[in-house]
Amino acid sequence: MIQKAKIVTLILFGLLFIHLSAQQDEFSNDKAAKLPDDERTFRFGLQFNPNASWFKSNTNDYISGGADMGFSYGLSFEYFMTKNYLFSTGLFMLNTSGKLNYTSTVSRLSQNYTADIEAQYNLKYIEIPLMIKLRTNEIGYLTYFGQFGLTTGFNFGSSADFDYSYEDAQSSIIAYHSESVKNISQDVNWLNIALVIGVGIEYNISGNTSLLLGLAYHNGFINQMDTKLNEFDANGKALFDNDGNAMYSDKDVSANLNYIALNIGIFF
Repeated sequence: MIQKAKIVTLILFGLLFIHLSAQQDEFSNDKAAKLPDDERTFRFGLQFNPNASWFKSNTNDYISGGADMGFSYGLSFEYFMTKNYLFSTGLFMLNTSGKLNYTSTVSRLSQNYTADIEAQYNLKYIEIPLMIKLRTNEIGYLTYFGQFGLTTGFNFGSSADFDYSYEDAQSSIIAYHSESVKNISQDVNWLNIALVIGVGIEYNISGNTSLLLGLAYHNGFINQMDTKLNEFDANGKALFDNDGNAMYSDKDVSANLNYIALNIGIFF
């Protein structure tokens, strides 16, 4: 149901964009809507966006480990379809992370164990937003806006930190082990797409220069994991084949990446 709602939202976004584009000639004849002759039809900006991100698990026994901090930065480009309707895009470098708690396996001293795992995935994306921005006329030095659309992200770096807890076969005590893996790109989807909704204000400093402050929610709807589920026996112990390799089912682990960003920027 949730995925269907997101698809419907994408369709509505596309239809609205087509509608606004088709109405551009009509707006150009409307004195209240069209841009002044001496005003530019596009502008560039720079942004730095701290964020709090987390995984939303869609798999039983995979639990979100809570939010973690990250950031993005990059170049914004906005095209004025009318004075109050803008098409917004850009190019951003996103550094983010997500935590998952689950049961899998760990190998220690040539021995395989069933382990409870706390994993933190550190992810890097190149993001391209495609947004519609609706803004008010300038009130004093302030302009208020709302925006919605989608962001497409391309993963170019993935690492992870794992904390394992397992029962030692010889001593029957709980043992702990931690490790960092610098490259887990084989376990992470290369593509992420998120629905975005945000609000904010702009403060005009002088002429075409404005400061921006906003808040945006990014709701990912593509699975970011590219791994299979372990197989377990009736007692909850992981199964291994005759060669000691963990056995996996045909089912995929599924988790979506969400984050809230504080948008700080300047437009020229």
